[in-house]
Amino acid sequence: MDGATLLFQLEKLLEEDSDSSFIDDRLSYQFLNEAATDLNRRTKALRTTQEITSVASTAAYDINPDYMGLYLMNSSKRFVLKYYDASTNSFITWSPYEEIVLADQSSSTASIPSHFSVIDNSTLGSAITGTATSDGDASGGECTLTDSGGGLSEAAAGDTLHNTTDGSSGVVTSVTSDTAVKCALFGGTGNDWDTNDAYVIVPQGRYQLVLDPPSSTASHTATLYYLQRPAPVYTSYAQFRFPQHFMPTLVKYAAWLYKYKDSEPNYGDKWYLFYQNESGKLASESDHIHRRKRFKVSFRA
Repeated sequence: MDGATLLFQLEKLLEEDSDSSFIDDRLSYQFLNEAATDLNRRTKALRTTQEITSVASTAAYDINPDYMGLYLMNSSKRFVLKYYDASTNSFITWSPYEEIVLADQSSSTASIPSHFSVIDNSTLGSAITGTATSDGDASGGECTLTDSGGGLSEAAAGDTLHNTTDGSSGVVTSVTSDTAVKCALFGGTGNDWDTNDAYVIVPQGRYQLVLDPPSSTASHTATLYYLQRPAPVYTSYAQFRFPQHFMPTLVKYAAWLYKYKDSEPNYGDKWYLFYQNESGKLASESDHIHRRKRFKVSFRA
């Protein structure tokens, strides 16, 4: 189900037309993306990996911006990552960052780290600025920013983007090369790119992987298994990676957020209740498909 269909279903659920002053495409897409992120947090349906190459004596490495949390566990129910030292795979376990700090092994190194943790990156990336070097007309709400000077590979899907010449702003939807990104723009005079339009791309906050102790050898590979935040949908023909039958649940969540905007929380809460019930069913379905087991703890015992 693509962005255009999601907007259509949301409008019909809210009993609004596409030209209504109550709803607008950018806010609708924002609510739908919030719904997709929350639904994946509940169902753990979308997962991916990232391979990180070690640098000798270096502990911290940037994680992809779409990281939502760890998911791969060993038989002892501890999170693990795979570490390849050019000859053998090892699975090292997660440890709370506080314990890593107290162990105080940052000045030591090891051929294979004993543990790993994930922390927030305290340094926010610098904004990317420049000017468009060619026109990028919009099609289906999506347009391409081209800058032959390069540097756009530092951007990521989900970053905020501004066309400071026509006054529009929006979201990076994908990075196609070092000289081009696709994006959706709203609120400007053109909502596209003309040659010499100035731009600013504002990066998202990110997390870091911490190896404890740091690797003594470069070029080893750490494979991080994580829940993936859905790629942003802000255009007519983009779509979430969920199965088709997840989509009505997403629309109910977005409608609930609209009803809070409309100061009708009691009405909207019925849609949120529907969302809760359906997301629980989808989570059970996802567990079955991935052969995951849920564990219950008896506090009385």
